[in-house]
Amino acid sequence: MPALTLKSLLRPKSNSALAVAALLKMVGSGVSIVDPQDKLLLGTPEEGAAAAARVPVQIDDATLGYVVGDAEPANAAALLLTHFAARETEGRALAAEVLHLYREVHLIEQLSEQLVALLDSSAVAQSALGQAQRLIAATHGSVLVLDTESGLLECAASFGEGGRVPQLLGPESRFAASILERGIGEIVNDCAEDPRADGAAGEVQALLCVPLRAGQRTVGVIALGSCAAGASYSTADLKLLNTIALQTAAAIENAMLCAEMVETARERAAYAAELKAASTVQQLLLQSASRPTPGFEVRTVYLPASEVGGDFFYVSPAPDGSLTAIVGDVSGKGLTAAMRVAMILGALRRETSFDPGDILAGLNNVLIAQGQLGFTTACCIRISLDGEYTLANAGHIAPYLDGRELNTAPALPLGLVPEQEYELVHGRLARGERLVLLSDGVPEARTETGELYGFERLRDLTLMPAQAIADEAQRFGQEDDITVMTLAIAES
Repeated sequence: MPALTLKSLLRPKSNSALAVAALLKMVGSGVSIVDPQDKLLLGTPEEGAAAAARVPVQIDDATLGYVVGDAEPANAAALLLTHFAARETEGRALAAEVLHLYREVHLIEQLSEQLVALLDSSAVAQSALGQAQRLIAATHGSVLVLDTESGLLECAASFGEGGRVPQLLGPESRFAASILERGIGEIVNDCAEDPRADGAAGEVQALLCVPLRAGQRTVGVIALGSCAAGASYSTADLKLLNTIALQTAAAIENAMLCAEMVETARERAAYAAELKAASTVQQLLLQSASRPTPGFEVRTVYLPASEVGGDFFYVSPAPDGSLTAIVGDVSGKGLTAAMRVAMILGALRRETSFDPGDILAGLNNVLIAQGQLGFTTACCIRISLDGEYTLANAGHIAPYLDGRELNTAPALPLGLVPEQEYELVHGRLARGERLVLLSDGVPEARTETGELYGFERLRDLTLMPAQAIADEAQRFGQEDDITVMTLAIAES
């Protein structure tokens, strides 16, 4: 904006020119207004006589010109011109301030639009610093973001001479630490005298530092510094940087959330792939868990509730023609349960005994030796070719014989107490009868309204083939893994 002069103040038809002209008309001739070079601007100078007075028109120690003439009217005109000049100066200052604020608002609006489109914390920080540098004089600047895991500040973006960040604006700055702790911005116009500088002020003369607050959480700080001689910052600079910081903090938090979402999606994808691979391995293990059993009809159905399950079964013929079978359920879900099932199946393959009590005791010792793996329920039975059977139960659902629940000796699940012994129960399976071993996924099937299938219906259900039993439980409302095994002596 051009400098204020009497000529611009007395431009034709302006309010000030009209008012001064009216005043000069009232006082009569002989009063004139000239610029600092004595060029006539308004009025009629008295000819042929020296002027009685030469009154200056001054604003802020600057002389805009003079009123020449008799002392009284000259002083009156000078006062009026001074008033108009002061009012014009104030108007110009207000207009400049409004223009400056408009530019700031415009730049901040641009910053907001830029930050919304950025989903990377470093890019957000760099964009915010660039805008701050345009609005606030600074030779150095940095955005320090709080690492949620380590709790330490890390430099996300910076600018400065030589590409370096002074210690006062770096991650280890005591200024930044205090701002982060208090959550309030601060101006330091004499860094060397501040005890937080701890002798590291160097060439930085003034410092401006504000927190990056997103809601109730502080995610970091933004700092500007100046090495210029006599540099200082004002409260207006502090307010402006706070405004920038608010937008920056929100954008950084959005970027962090986006990064977390992407990482979570990647982890889920990796976990899904692991589950699929584990499911394939588990299916192969369970398929190989049923060996040919001449003289017996064995049917098994396994319906996991998710990709991998915690149920298991194993069938093995003995050299004397008898059959040993086991059905079990490990506590827990997912990959942990699947790995425990794989370990149990491996232990069963290495087992040399065909006695149900010894088999359960051996599994119990294996699980105890592995440490805190939860617990496992299991029911193991051995049937000879003539139908004589012995069974042992470790906290599992009792088997059913032609719709009748067999009585088994109570015992703790596997993996809880070392050197546990399991009592044997003896009986006979007649030709045409069928034994059913199942997991708790059958009686614990539940409808959407919360109704349990329960044990009361198992009597009739266990009279059905293995696949029909499993299908019925699944239709009712599967919530857990479902395993069903039926055993019968083969028709000759």
